[in-house]
Amino acid sequence: MGDISSTASRPKRLHTITPPPAVPGWPRVVASLEEAGAELAVVFWRVLRRVHTWVRTPPEERARLYGSGEQEARERLGQGCVHAPALVEAFGVFAQMVRAPEGVEPRQVAEACRQVHAWAEERSLMKVGMLFAEAAAMADPDNPARANDAGRMCRRAACDDRAASWYHRGFGLAVRHKARQETIRALLGYGNLMKDLGQHDEARRYFERAAQRAISTGRQRQAAEAHHDLLLMSTEIGTYSQAERHARLAVRLYPLQHPRIPHFVHDFTLLLVLRRYYSRALPLLNKLLKTLERPDESLLVWGTLARAAAGAGQRRRFAEAEQKVVQLADSFEEFSPAAFIHLAEGARTVGEWTRAEKYTAEAVERARRRRNKVAERVGLELMEKISARELSPPEQEPEDRDRMEALILRIATRLRIWKAPGRKPPEALIEVPVADSQV
Repeated sequence: MGDISSTASRPKRLHTITPPPAVPGWPRVVASLEEAGAELAVVFWRVLRRVHTWVRTPPEERARLYGSGEQEARERLGQGCVHAPALVEAFGVFAQMVRAPEGVEPRQVAEACRQVHAWAEERSLMKVGMLFAEAAAMADPDNPARANDAGRMCRRAACDDRAASWYHRGFGLAVRHKARQETIRALLGYGNLMKDLGQHDEARRYFERAAQRAISTGRQRQAAEAHHDLLLMSTEIGTYSQAERHARLAVRLYPLQHPRIPHFVHDFTLLLVLRRYYSRALPLLNKLLKTLERPDESLLVWGTLARAAAGAGQRRRFAEAEQKVVQLADSFEEFSPAAFIHLAEGARTVGEWTRAEKYTAEAVERARRRRNKVAERVGLELMEKISARELSPPEQEPEDRDRMEALILRIATRLRIWKAPGRKPPEALIEVPVADSQV
């Protein structure tokens, strides 16, 4: 099963563990860290340089590292604690590494890097998170989970070749250590990378293999994740009956409190929107805005909501969503191509052709920047429809209304009883959309 491939070619020897990708040049690293702000960028840059030096140095030679700059380094780490108090524990490990580099264990350094990676991801600082996820994987080089984390963050930061290398490494390490959960994670991650690159047959192959492995080893939550990924891909390529089938399987398999439940709900609403069941999608989207806390995820929901609101005839809600997307898009690049495509579709629905053209061009440019082949293709097809002044088809009713409404109710219930860590579950099931004006 060791046939995860890179974007270039498959390895010749299946039992060979793919090495980590080369460390990016330091000018590129500095530019990536700047998204954390000037003060933290300097702190993170110094930390990463020391971590990489520590990793490259044989254990018996580490005692001679860093001696001359210890006081300055500790002062700089103290400044980092002021700007990012949640990272005090991680900075403490880095300070210990400066003071006594021979006395820290690889797992300690890797865990400190993981804490920075998690902190950055929570704040949508994807490039910062990527650099520290990779540092964690290099500090703990035999750990497949670290390699898979690095692959995921590289994919989110649109570093596709690096993501492929890390997922391949994660798969090889997982097979070597008989870590079945991480084997499945690598398959799912690589499948999502292939999906992003528009290689749908390849992506489906990896998703289906992940689902089969998960079911055969009693890992229902990972089987649910695989069907969730298949739901999204099937929706994106227009095989809606398959998407609905995967949605039913995912909602049956997902545990009640799985962290991906809100993301699953959003991806199901995307299926509803693309099938032009706009009024049925809006209540779920409105509820999601109160459930998701991260602004990058809110951008994705606002974009889908804009399209649904326009299709359902709620022009004021469309205008509100449009404003939110424009405000958030520059700060959160990952989801911006999809959000602008939805804005363009909404503008096309209400006959705002100039705005539709502007938003489509923006979506295509951002998709190319991120090498997102699916979003680029959809944007180019949409450009042709807008140039021809082709209005969007009107809202429609499901062919099997009772069956679809039962599925919507089941998924809405799952969202109602879900709660984020540390939060009480929400009280209301869903909101009833109120039409304000007709398109």
